[in-house]
Amino acid sequence: MRGLLGLPQSHRARVRLLRRAVIAAVAIMIAILLAFFRNTGKSLETPEINKPPVVIREPKHVPATPAARRAAERTLSAFVKSAFLRRNLASSWPLATKHMKEGTSYSDWMHGNLPVFPYPANGFDHAGWTLKYSYKGVLGYDVLVIPKRNKAGNAAGQQVYTCELHDVTGKWLIDFCYPRKTL
Repeated sequence: MRGLLGLPQSHRARVRLLRRAVIAAVAIMIAILLAFFRNTGKSLETPEINKPPVVIREPKHVPATPAARRAAERTLSAFVKSAFLRRNLASSWPLATKHMKEGTSYSDWMHGNLPVFPYPANGFDHAGWTLKYSYKGVLGYDVLVIPKRNKAGNAAGQQVYTCELHDVTGKWLIDFCYPRKTL
């Protein structure tokens, strides 16, 4: 039986009708969203390109001159004492290439937010480096940071960094430096 407004008189029947109306409204909303508001994001699939692959070959090794090594190692020494230890950061800013500074402002650098993993200054004793590769205008070093000996006489927390220096208009600058291994 129906009431004055065409609604069932039974409470249960009215509740069932309300549920069906809500379900129908949700279904209509979903249909509208699917029809008019489709995904506008870009595909993450790699597009197929009918070009031959680009082959990047290792540059020709060129022996570093003793003068170039001395100059690069002076830069590396100053950079380690400044950027690694976060001391006197203004002195390491001019020792980095534009590539190294990319995404880092001078202000960020001065506040210690630079693209070099820090080494605890209170544990630093000294650093040594080994030339790993040499190309024209590029020298790659492994830098071993040696900590101070603790009271038991054991050295702990050695860190190896990989650093690359580029000859930029006659001056050796750090292009990248990242930690590679903890010993």
